[in-house]
Parts: sequence; C-alpha cells; structure tokens
Amino acid sequence: MGDTREIYWNIAGGAFIYVFFAVAAGYLTYTIYRRVRLWRLGGGKARFDRIGERLAGLVIEVFGQRRPRRDGYAGFMHALILYGFLAQVVATTMVAVEERLGIHYLHGTTYRWFSLLSDVFGLLAILGLCMALVRRLVLRPPHLESLGDDAVALGLLLLLFLQGFAVEGLRIAVTELSANPALARWSPGGHAVALVVAGASEETLRAAHRGVWWFHVVTAFVFIGYLAVGKLGHIVFGALNVFFRNLEPGLRLPYPDIEAMFDAAEQQGDENEPVLGRNRIEQFSWKDLLDLDACVNCGRCEAVCPAYLGGSPLNPRTLIRNMGDHLTRVGPGLLRVAASKGADGTAGSPSAEADGDGAGGAAAGTVDGTGAAGRQSGRAAANAPANGPSPVSVSLPLLGDASTADGLRPAVLEDEVWGCRTCGACQQECPMFIEHIPKIVDMRRYLVLTESKMREETQAFIKNMYDRMHPFAGAAHEREDWMEGLDVKVLGRGDKAEYLFWVGCAGALVDRNIEVTRAFVKVLQAAGVDFAVLGAEESCTGDPARRAGEELLFQTLAKANIELLNGYGIRKIITTCPHCFNTLANEYPEFGGHFEVVHHTTFIRELIERGKLELKQGAEPLTYHDPCYLGRHNGNYDAPRAVLGAVAGAVREMPRNRSQSLCCGAGGGYAWMDDKLERPISHMRLEEAKSCGVGTAAVSCPFCMQMFEDAISVKDPQRTIRAADVAELVADSLAD
Repeated sequence: MGDTREIYWNIAGGAFIYVFFAVAAGYLTYTIYRRVRLWRLGGGKARFDRIGERLAGLVIEVFGQRRPRRDGYAGFMHALILYGFLAQVVATTMVAVEERLGIHYLHGTTYRWFSLLSDVFGLLAILGLCMALVRRLVLRPPHLESLGDDAVALGLLLLLFLQGFAVEGLRIAVTELSANPALARWSPGGHAVALVVAGASEETLRAAHRGVWWFHVVTAFVFIGYLAVGKLGHIVFGALNVFFRNLEPGLRLPYPDIEAMFDAAEQQGDENEPVLGRNRIEQFSWKDLLDLDACVNCGRCEAVCPAYLGGSPLNPRTLIRNMGDHLTRVGPGLLRVAASKGADGTAGSPSAEADGDGAGGAAAGTVDGTGAAGRQSGRAAANAPANGPSPVSVSLPLLGDASTADGLRPAVLEDEVWGCRTCGACQQECPMFIEHIPKIVDMRRYLVLTESKMREETQAFIKNMYDRMHPFAGAAHEREDWMEGLDVKVLGRGDKAEYLFWVGCAGALVDRNIEVTRAFVKVLQAAGVDFAVLGAEESCTGDPARRAGEELLFQTLAKANIELLNGYGIRKIITTCPHCFNTLANEYPEFGGHFEVVHHTTFIRELIERGKLELKQGAEPLTYHDPCYLGRHNGNYDAPRAVLGAVAGAVREMPRNRSQSLCCGAGGGYAWMDDKLERPISHMRLEEAKSCGVGTAAVSCPFCMQMFEDAISVKDPQRTIRAADVAELVADSLAD
C-alpha cells in the first residue's frame, strides 16, 4: 500500500474514544439545549427567510474572516487559529472515516500530502496561539479584559496542538525515523519532535506515546464539553448568530405596531395599557437573547464606541455581558413560572412575578458592576436541575439607576441607555453580529413611553416635534424662508416635478445648513433637474423621536408624511440629510411608503457622470468625514469621494475613515442633547480632521455640519479649518 501509518499504533482499546466522544457530545448538546430554552423565553420572528443568503453570509464570515480582519494583527492571529483548528477537525474526520468504514485511502501520495498539510496547519495554529498570548500578555490592548477565560480557552487549544505533535513525534521516532526517514520529513512538526526524543529507548518511547495519547484524548473531549460553557462557545453560538443576523438595510430598528397593540388590548378587555418598550429580559426577542450568549467579550465594540471613548457610562460590551448575566440569573425562574402556568392551564408567557424560592431572591437581576458574577458560573446556574432552589427572584426589572434601595446595581443603568449615539460602530465591528442598537432603543422606548422618564433636553425636543413638527426650539425661520430669491417649485402651489427635494428640518431652519440647501438648489438648477419641494407642508421624518425612544410620535409622523407624499404621487426623492434618507428609504416601507430615495452626494455623482455639470477642479486638498447614517448604516462611501475628486486637488483620509469613521456625536438625538462628556466626540473628530493638514473638512450631513461648527468654534477659534458640505464645494466649482 506504500507509505501510510497504523491508526491505533501502540494503543489498546482505542475504540473506546467513541464512547468518550458520545459522552462529550451529549454534554455539549445538553448545555446548548439549556441555553436554547432560555432564548425561547423571548419572541420575535423566526428569521428562517432567505436561507441561501444566510448560508452564504455564514460561509463568507467564518471562512473569509471578514470582520476579524478589520483589526490586522488580531484578524491574522484569529485566522491562523481558525484554519489550523478546522484543518485538524478535517484530518481527524478523515482518519475516523478510514478506521470506521474500512476505506483505506490514506496511503502513498495522498497520505504524504495529508501529513504535510495537517502538520503545516497545526504549526500555523500554534503560531496564532502564541500571537494571541503576546497580544494579551505583552501588547495588552485596553479593551481586552477577559484574561481568565482567555487563558483557559487558549491553554486548551495550545495543549491540544502540542499534544498532537508529541503523539506524532513519538510514533515517528519508533516507526519512521530510521526505517523510512523520507516519509518522516512529510510530517515537519512530528519529525522535529522525533529528532528531539530519538535518543530514548523504544520501550520508553512506546510508554510515553501511550500516556500522551490518552492524555490527548481526555483533553480533546474536555475541550468539546467546554465549547458551550466558556469563551469558545462563540464557535457554536456565534455561528448561529451570524446565520440569524439582520439582513435588512440601514440597521433597521424593530417595528412594534403600537396601534395594533392597543386594538388587541381593547378587544380582549384588558384594562391595563400595553407595555411599550422593554424592561424585562423575557420581553426581548429570542434573537436578542441569542446575542447575549454569542458575545465573545472581545471588546471591539468598546474600542470603537464614540460615547465610551468620550467618557460616557455606556460601554456596549459591558451592557451585553451584564444583560447576559441577568438572563442566566433570572432565566431558570422564568422557565419554572412558565412551566407552572402551563401545568395549571393558566395562559400567558413567563411573567415578572417572584417565584418565592427563598432569600436568594433579593439579588434578582443584579450584577456587581465588575462582572464578578461570571459567565461560566452563571451558565452553571442556568443548567441547574429544574426542581432545585431558584438562585434569584424574577421580580426585578432589567433597568434602573445607580442608587437602588438595597444598594445593588441593576443589570443596565439608565445612563448607559441614554449614552448611545446609534452610530452603528459597535454592530459594524462585532464579529458575532450582535445587535446592540435595537436593544438600547427598546429600553429607551420603555423609559419614554411607559415610565415617561427622559432628560429635560430630550423632553424639550420631543415636545417641539409634537408642537411644531420639527425638533428645533425657537427656530428663527419658517419652512420656506430659505427659498427667498430662488425660483423653486412648491407642490402645494400646484407645481409638478420629476423629483421631490426633501429639505429636512435642519436644511430649512438652521442658518448654516440653509447655506447648504441653497447651494444644492444651485447645483440642481445648473444641471437642469426638474424638482420641487413641499415647503410649509414638510415636517420631520420622525428619526430623532424614534432614536430617542418616542416610537409613538415617530409612527404618527411617518404615517402622516407617507399619506402626504402618496397624495402628491411622489416616487423619487432627493435629500441632503442621511438621517432623512435612512428613514425614508429603509423605515417608511414598513408603513406603506415606497419611494426611490437618493442622497444628494449620489445624485451629484450621477449628474457629473452624465455630463450635466461643468466643474473647475481646485488645487487645494481636503479631507472627508463619513456620516454614520450614510456610511455604516447604508454603505455609501464612494459617491462623496467621487464628487470631491472632481472638485478638489486630493482627498486626504482621516485616521478613521469609511466604515471605521468616528461618529460626529449628533446621532441618537444628540443634535439636541448634551451629556457633558469628558472628551466631546465632535472635538475628537475635529482633531482627526486637522491632523490631515488641510483647510477644509467636507461633510455630507446637516448634523455633522452642526457638530463640526460647534467644535471649530471651541477648539479652533482662528478657523484654520472650515467645514463645508459636498454640495457647497460643487456649487463653488461650477464653471462660469
């Protein structure tokens, strides 16, 4: 048969490994099942739609390592470990197939290449694991905190690979090193070990081989059982989370049909109004609960969160981890409540009632703020026998402030919920596709709609939206003031046009952004575009209200706007505001508003490509700031740069650009709120713009313009750099 090897060489009773495997696989299956039961406490859509797209994405993300690669060192390290691990799984499976089915194909050339590739990938995995240890022990990025769990995971993997090479080397030292040295060299890792131990007697080598082989088997099955308990659980839960990821554009928020909820309550004769928003863990969707187990505690979300970088109490990593600990603590009690209701015929899902299982209930829903509860110990509690005492009561809510009556910290602080800018950086960077923003907005909805708890600034701009149909207090302009001296069609006056220019609240009411609006009109008119505006009939899309948690106001505005637009037969909309673009294009369809929406940077690029604009190219370089709602939320990075390339000498990129761009700080309602951060986000972004050594920072969002102007007035009163919208730069470059 040529070059090959005996599968159970020097081993008696090797077939017992299948018994051990069954035990390990059974434990793994059971622990996964226990977590699945907790996920089922939540509701929501099944997400079994678009199976092909989900499978393709899973393959791309796992094998292509697209998101981990965004961090060069960590991505390369993780790829080496993953590919090395997968190669060993494939190699072990190939050996098992030959051994169990009697199909002898691992011989000759096939065996030689099998040995070489198995060893090479194993050595690469060891290299990756060493890089991981260097990263944690020497480089020590500040967002890496899970050193204990990391040590167990990395230690188990490293031990497995080293054991594998030790077993192979001891065998080669006896069977190949002298008898077939050419074959031995096809196993570079094992060959190296064999050379080290070659001086020992055959009896010693055989004894050592048997001991290491069985130790390796035990380690392998401990590893399998550990997959659903420790950090390596992301291999299982992370893969599920990637498959069930949100496929909708614009990081779309969940849509609670408030009107239907009230109608259903009325029909059922329920005297209590429906609870709007979420304040208990079982109120979240099953996918939200899966997110909590998929978190690998890598800290990438923390490293890019603008609120956290500025000093906000919000840390997206901590928020998800604490919610996960909360689920582990209260979940078993909720399951028992659900089971008891099912047994006595009582309808309904798990409630917030206390289960009355002793003094442990005082700690319900709490963590100590440092993560001391521990993911592993928490999961052990979740896997406790169902008839044992409950470790916690299920009566306490998820949300709270820092000063509870008993001094215990709630799972999620209200200040954490209010820190989010909804920029999407956390979700963009998360390799497990965890959806942070919907959870945060759902908790804001509870605070605003159910508890009527919000900051004064939040209350003020929401009141303005109710009273004036826009969020600005004391605006000095009316909706049509910006049109003075311009020949612009207005639909309400009987005019017709191919395109509607949706001006937006900031574009019509804020002095600096009025300049942008007028510049864009100049560009449209120069290109001969047939457009009109709504004028006084235009109102806010509702985006600020929705992100701040006022879902009822958002839905009211959305339905009114859609009725107005449909009444005019509008199908094509241009807007200079990415927030308006995202709402009109991605969120209005849920309410029956289906329009072709284009951002003004995309529209200008199309005009240039069609030869509709004659532009003079300047010589001065500039830099460009990617708005979150245009870039991360909607993937528009190229159009603004293409336009700027036609009017500027060069575009110098900021240190953080495109999908890794730093938020300006205005999202999530913070164009009208201020949480007095130690390092204001807009100031950090301005410093990055100035580091490019240019005189102009180009923007393409009215709120980014607002934040840059505020930052310049404080940090650069001499105005060595200015902020200018892409439309203004194009208007200034129009040929005479």
